[in-house]
Amino acid sequence: MLIKLGIIAAILILGGMIFSTEITTLFPSTSALLSDSLKNDINALNTKITNSAEAGLDTSIDKTIQSVSDSVYDEITETGDNIKVEIIESSKSSKEILVNEVSGFDPFSFIKNIFKIN
Repeated sequence: MLIKLGIIAAILILGGMIFSTEITTLFPSTSALLSDSLKNDINALNTKITNSAEAGLDTSIDKTIQSVSDSVYDEITETGDNIKVEIIESSKSSKEILVNEVSGFDPFSFIKNIFKIN
């Protein structure tokens, strides 16, 4: 029985060696050597991992840039609004001061005080 199995295995191995080029032609992605097959599988896996990592980094960078851009825009808008409010308040207080000073101005008493002798 063992001899029969040995003969069958030898015939299969010999047939595989003789027709290896035809096998490669029929099945181009199947390799006769395990190391070539593993090398191809590892290369394909590395390509998939690299593409996935690049896509993840691109997405992460885009989100980070958008977040920073939104923060800067919000800060600039808030600062601009604060400056606008301060300008309006300053304008109102300036008007009030001018109105109070002008309404209290009496040109006749001012002239009298100029010519008044102490």
